[in-house]
Amino acid sequence: MKQITTIIIGFFVFLATSSLLLAAQYKPGEVIVKFKGQSQSKGVLADVTDSRPELIAVDDTVQGLKILSQRDDVEYVEPNYVISVETVPNDWPYYESEWEDVAINQAWELIGQNGPGQEVIIAVIDSGVDLDHPELEDVLLGGYDFIHHDRSPEDDAGHGTKVCGIIGSLGDNNQGMAGVDWNIDVKIMPLKFMQLEGAETTGYISDAVDAVYYAVDHGVDIINASWGFDSFSYALEDAIEYARNNGVLFIASAGNSGIDNDYYAHYPSNYTLGNVIAVAAMTRYDSLASFSNYGYYSVDVAAPGVGLMTTTNDGGCTQWASGTSFAAPFVTSIAALVISQFPDLTYVEVKNRILKSTVMDEGYTEELLASGGCVNAYNALLGLELHEITSKDNWTPPSSQNIDGDEKASGDDSSGGGCFIESSKIQRNNLSVGLFMLLLTLFPILTFKYRE
Repeated sequence: MKQITTIIIGFFVFLATSSLLLAAQYKPGEVIVKFKGQSQSKGVLADVTDSRPELIAVDDTVQGLKILSQRDDVEYVEPNYVISVETVPNDWPYYESEWEDVAINQAWELIGQNGPGQEVIIAVIDSGVDLDHPELEDVLLGGYDFIHHDRSPEDDAGHGTKVCGIIGSLGDNNQGMAGVDWNIDVKIMPLKFMQLEGAETTGYISDAVDAVYYAVDHGVDIINASWGFDSFSYALEDAIEYARNNGVLFIASAGNSGIDNDYYAHYPSNYTLGNVIAVAAMTRYDSLASFSNYGYYSVDVAAPGVGLMTTTNDGGCTQWASGTSFAAPFVTSIAALVISQFPDLTYVEVKNRILKSTVMDEGYTEELLASGGCVNAYNALLGLELHEITSKDNWTPPSSQNIDGDEKASGDDSSGGGCFIESSKIQRNNLSVGLFMLLLTLFPILTFKYRE
């Protein structure tokens, strides 16, 4: 009886553990650990003395997580998750549109009357940038490449270059296109943690975390995060909280899976920290883009994200950029407009100006209204308070902290932010929960028989 019971227990443990290996993407042989009360000073952050997580090599990820999680001196341990951009169809038609509800022309006129204001520094944590692009080179600050550990964050994927172009491409120069912040004193700090591998543009959570700390420690006002994944990370939450504690806004794309983020995990946009703004993508037809994620609690605002013109690698431009990856920098740019004119505002006040002044037209689709309506640059500059912000106090964000193999999502020239969550993956998550609950139910019975 003792031998049979041991086999049964082992079988259920195997099923529960195996089902947990099916959901998320991570880098084998590494885990991220935060030790209790331990300070860290490594690499480019050598002058930092606050407690931060560190990357540790292990022979087996699952075993490493198990052993380290049982240590009394460990605050948390988690896999080194894979982060990726998400593919969006590249045949979205491009139309010349003023995006009237965004009121960017009126905002530019107001800036022209008042002057460019104070310098604003934006960290674009992404795949780097085309460092020699004629539309961007005048606005770029020295950045960092967290993959190759050097100060040359050259973009091999093109994604980061597109994000930067929406923010700061030169305007009024009779070529290319104008970025939203073309007539203020904006500077972009490119921080590279993703790269192109085959047809895929991905990076690891450990490098993204380092990039957030680096950005804050080097004095940025705003961080743009046009990427995502479907696993909650304590390490990334700690980093964004560090940004919040230093007054830095963190603006994230909501993802391109066409799902409700109130019920499905998408990070970093789903973090409820007060400095996070989650951005959906909308079309010129006053509706949410069909690919865009949405959510009453989880998404704060929508911005143009279909058929945008922006910069590309090799000094070029494209008219076909679509995705929440490119809606996020639109909101980042509007936040920069506000900061340039009102540099003494706190991050909370800047966020409130953006979210309380959105357009909530009765003709909008239900998903667009639920996601906070359309951002309006002119209203934000005026500080109009047209409505209240949805409280997240009664919402518990969905969390997926499971582990899978080293599979990476793919991206292309029209990539957006976030990982695509397949229905099979969701079913596997539910299976793992069910098996775990069954194991908990049977464990007392089996152990009682074992003692007998």
